[in-house]
Amino acid sequence: MILSYLKLDIRTTFRQKTYLFLSIALPLIFFLVFTSIGNVPKSQAQTIYKESLFSMAVFSLTSFCLMTFPIELIGDKQSGWQKKILSTSMKIHQYYLAKILKIMGLFALSIVLIFIAAATLRGVRMPLEEWLTAGLLLWVGSSLFLSVGVLLSQISDIKKASSIGNLFYLLLAIAGGLWFPIKLFPHWLQTIAHWTPTYHLKNVVFSYTTTHSISWYSFGVLFIYSILFLIIAFYIQQKTDVI
Repeated sequence: MILSYLKLDIRTTFRQKTYLFLSIALPLIFFLVFTSIGNVPKSQAQTIYKESLFSMAVFSLTSFCLMTFPIELIGDKQSGWQKKILSTSMKIHQYYLAKILKIMGLFALSIVLIFIAAATLRGVRMPLEEWLTAGLLLWVGSSLFLSVGVLLSQISDIKKASSIGNLFYLLLAIAGGLWFPIKLFPHWLQTIAHWTPTYHLKNVVFSYTTTHSISWYSFGVLFIYSILFLIIAFYIQQKTDVI
């Protein structure tokens, strides 16, 4: 049942070319633009390109979490599609599992495409083990970020949810150092950056490729954020059900 619904949902998603462009192609374009500005010393090129690569990968993945995922959940409720699906033998947890699996499949697609572009168009070089581990860290770390989408899906108005999701998307990208290195920020903004989940999602993979060790602290911060967002979403849903 889950696989059947997943196939249907994937076909529907690939018809929405605008979402895919904004979530995958736009960050890829930004990566190519950011890495073509200025004269990068050869000794620093790999480090700078890697940081930009992981920044844009996180930028892409968070778009699925903050826009695609919650908007689909709200849209399914408003259109009655969720109710129709649940009137079959599919259970609510199977419905959510199928949605999560699809989004994580899109995570994988985005990571692969951006990695290929970085390797072929900008000459980013890493051992195969590092490519695979970096991709896995991004994939797992971004799955924790889906809790933000669950929270946003508690908003009943799809336009309001889309506006709030877009606002968070841009604020977290800027404050988290995805567009500009946080070392260029004033001190007060650097402090804020170190509290953002986007900074820690990027740091998990970037620290691995530069120090060959996983930042469990950043993973812990992401996990705490995930639990916090889920608790708030559950609380809101409970209050809504009572009303």
